[in-house]
Amino acid sequence: MTLEEFTAQLNGATFWKEFTYSETWFYPRPKDKVELADGIVLIGPLAYVYQLKERTDATDDPEAERRWFNNKVLGKATKQIRDSLGYLADNDSITLKNAQGHTVDVKGPELTDIHKVIIFSATEALPADCWETQFYISGTAGFIHVLAAHDYLGILDKLRVPNDIRLYFEYRQSVLPRLREQGTKVEEPDIMVAFLTERDLPAPGSKERLRAFVQDLEAFDLSPILGDLAAHIQKRDDDNDYYRILIEFARSSRSVWREFKLRLVKSLDAARAGEAIKPFRFTWPENDCTYMVAAMDPDWPSSGPDGERMRMGALAMFTEAAKYDAKSTKGVGLLISKDGRHVNLDWCLVERAWEKDSRIEKVLADGELFRPTTERKVDSFYFRGD
Repeated sequence: MTLEEFTAQLNGATFWKEFTYSETWFYPRPKDKVELADGIVLIGPLAYVYQLKERTDATDDPEAERRWFNNKVLGKATKQIRDSLGYLADNDSITLKNAQGHTVDVKGPELTDIHKVIIFSATEALPADCWETQFYISGTAGFIHVLAAHDYLGILDKLRVPNDIRLYFEYRQSVLPRLREQGTKVEEPDIMVAFLTERDLPAPGSKERLRAFVQDLEAFDLSPILGDLAAHIQKRDDDNDYYRILIEFARSSRSVWREFKLRLVKSLDAARAGEAIKPFRFTWPENDCTYMVAAMDPDWPSSGPDGERMRMGALAMFTEAAKYDAKSTKGVGLLISKDGRHVNLDWCLVERAWEKDSRIEKVLADGELFRPTTERKVDSFYFRGD
């Protein structure tokens, strides 16, 4: 597997195929075909622009490997990053096909948060100071992340959640220039420990702390359902809802995923057991979004035309009511219902400014629709012994 294939597969699994682009050729002018980048990840206004460099004609000569690194990684790749930014700035729209096979118009002017990333794969003969190169400052492109392929894999493997990966790259960009000024050298795992424990600066040798990191995948991982969300949506108004729901989760951190999955599992168990339980809801103020998860009342029809109308009506009602009660701008709802031996998962997204609604006020009037809520802080990352 080549570095390009490896990175495309890794990005597609982590950021989902809907937001991953590995084939980025386009025509800025007729008969003038160029490649936007080796890879692109786009999540709303957030973008990752990748250039990949793999050593294919390796030698045992450290100086030959150093020349390759300087020419290909710090030279050609950084120029290609600058070219990518130029293409995005100079073209109002670039039509690309994502890894899901959907054609999308990429609008450079709308990308307000762009992370530039160079990933390289080298040999053991590469000198240590090259391996230790973690960033590059361009006069025109600004800060460019430089990562060995194994370090990039480690970042995605540890963090898993797109928003946490975004926050990590922001943290990395903020601390590395400061460490250079101090003359302090750290390894990528040291940076990861500092990020996970919310330290101001990474410290050399702190990577051993990663041994105590709790990767509680079973508690938070929503990838199996979110990575194939289109196949689970029973009904939606348009294809945009599908992407917009994914974006809301992509903008949410591990703590939100964990809270959502907790409610999903309880609702799924209730639906399978035919038990009636009140809907769950919680709000994440940072995104001004309320999440609602409900198990459909087992006495309500769930199959056939009547069942579909009942499901859609209940889903809309619960989601609207949860969003309204929290005074949020956005609401993401999931309704789980049992249909014979199968389970239906119906999703919806509601997005509009909050305003008083007498119809929803009546639905909420008796105070029995949802469980009571309390405000609390929820941590994203855990370590054994804390």
